[in-house]
Amino acid sequence: MNNQLVKLIDENGLDKTKSQILLDNFSGYFEMAAEWERKAEELVITSVEQKAEMKLAREGRLFLKDKRIAVEKTRKQLKEASLREGQTTIAKVLTNLITPIEKDLEEKEKFAEIQEAKRIEALKDVRTRELEPYIEFVLTV
Repeated sequence: MNNQLVKLIDENGLDKTKSQILLDNFSGYFEMAAEWERKAEELVITSVEQKAEMKLAREGRLFLKDKRIAVEKTRKQLKEASLREGQTTIAKVLTNLITPIEKDLEEKEKFAEIQEAKRIEALKDVRTRELEPYIEFVLTV
């Protein structure tokens, strides 16, 4: 992942000092995003009984949310220090990398709620079909 960061820095033509500042500030985020992407892929929730896994998904999502916000804060601080540094796309790349993982973990976190909503919708459909033969007996106002 650091190769991606180095490539972005090279594409923006920053001098070595500014490049090193960006590497120091952002390289850990790429590694963290790769690690959480792997964890999110390994986390499979197939039952509403998997409370621990849903809790882990929530914790991961909130952790990633904090990191995404930290990336933006760091980017803004660096931008204030130098217009050239503020024009880099590293923060956007990291945000685009983290956001889908965060969304995936949120869906896993809310697995039970989603399944319950599906169950209620299916039950509503069944009951509607069962009551259709009696619709003629219902008064319309």
